[in-house]
Amino acid sequence: MSSTKHLMTGLAVLGAMVVTDSAMAQSLFTRDRNVSVLQRDRPDYDAPGIRAGSFIIKPKVDLMAGYSDNVFAVSEEVSPEFGDRDDYYFILRPSARIASDWNRHSLSGGTYVEAWKHDAFDENNVVNYGVFADGRLDVRRQMALVAGATYDLLHENRKATNTAFLSVDPVEYERASVYGGIEHELGRIRYRGRLNYRDFDFQDAEDFVTGAELDQDFRDRQEASVLLQAGYAVTRDSSVFLRGTYTERNYDTLTPAGINRDSQGYTISAGVDFDITRLARGSVAVGYLQEEFDDPALEAIDGLSLDGAVEWFPTDTLTARLLASRDVRASALAEAGGYIASDISAGLDYELRRNIILSATAGYGESDYQDIDRTEERYGINLAGQYLINRYLRTKLEYTYEQQEVDNAATAPTFFLRDYETNEILLTLTAQR
Repeated sequence: MSSTKHLMTGLAVLGAMVVTDSAMAQSLFTRDRNVSVLQRDRPDYDAPGIRAGSFIIKPKVDLMAGYSDNVFAVSEEVSPEFGDRDDYYFILRPSARIASDWNRHSLSGGTYVEAWKHDAFDENNVVNYGVFADGRLDVRRQMALVAGATYDLLHENRKATNTAFLSVDPVEYERASVYGGIEHELGRIRYRGRLNYRDFDFQDAEDFVTGAELDQDFRDRQEASVLLQAGYAVTRDSSVFLRGTYTERNYDTLTPAGINRDSQGYTISAGVDFDITRLARGSVAVGYLQEEFDDPALEAIDGLSLDGAVEWFPTDTLTARLLASRDVRASALAEAGGYIASDISAGLDYELRRNIILSATAGYGESDYQDIDRTEERYGINLAGQYLINRYLRTKLEYTYEQQEVDNAATAPTFFLRDYETNEILLTLTAQR
């Protein structure tokens, strides 16, 4: 079935959800009893914004200076020319966000530009930019329609996990997306539905090991998905839900080997979300995932799905967080239809003073590819400290360590492995209004 037919089916289902209004004045699904250290309002240090009628504009400029001991994220054994090379870099990121200040409905949008300048290796100099818009129409007290769109011109990070090559210049690509959906509460029952569409367009690159052109057209694709979720509020602090997602990926061209990687996949999961006073807040969903490909040469992917985010509040000034996920993602390697990505991270945020915040995060990730003998494992640590000077200025210092180990088939070329370690220090000064 085509993406259009599936989207039309999803729209019909969403339309069927528009039922009578709930008599409840207060939602049983609001999860704001606990507030994390990073989310807490700080009136003396939060940007006031610029009022323009019924809208508030918040401009911001981030100026960053960093150092990396491995800017190409590759070992010297793999590439004597680029491996384990250190460099200083600078990032300038002006941005602006505008949001309505209405009692009902909402409208927001924004834009950013992100320019990178390296001291020694100007191959890594790039400029990214993007725009976005989001809106919510409150049809009734407990029912809303939502919609939004984004456009970004980006460059793949040298440490991008979903790639087996290193190009002379970072791979440039465009990403555009639109979404629409409905949210409705009826007593203790809540329905959600959302349609998503994304388009990816990759530019060709040059392999710095062989000098060959890296044709990226086989990665150009469109992704359409439908999400349906129904939840039941067991108590004011917790609810259970069922969620189903259907996704289609359609590629513009075949791979260089003539493989058709178009696919259809679904995820069915059950979960719980909760917000227990002065204890914990979170949402966890566990289920089953499957993705099948049009080309019989590609094996189907199936297994456990996981989507979880939990926060623990031992004190008012300390927040512990845990994130975990397991899902199917599109592969940048032409030989594989996709892979299962498993990620977990744990962290602490401590409010030393009202304007001093210390954070520590540790993470682990694994990418298990189908159709080829390849598994990537990643380990990382991030230590950060924020100092909020006033409502208009703040600064942040952070250290990041990352390591990737690849278990590949013995016949793969050396540069295919991409084992690396990186240490980075980044200082950010933010001016906001």
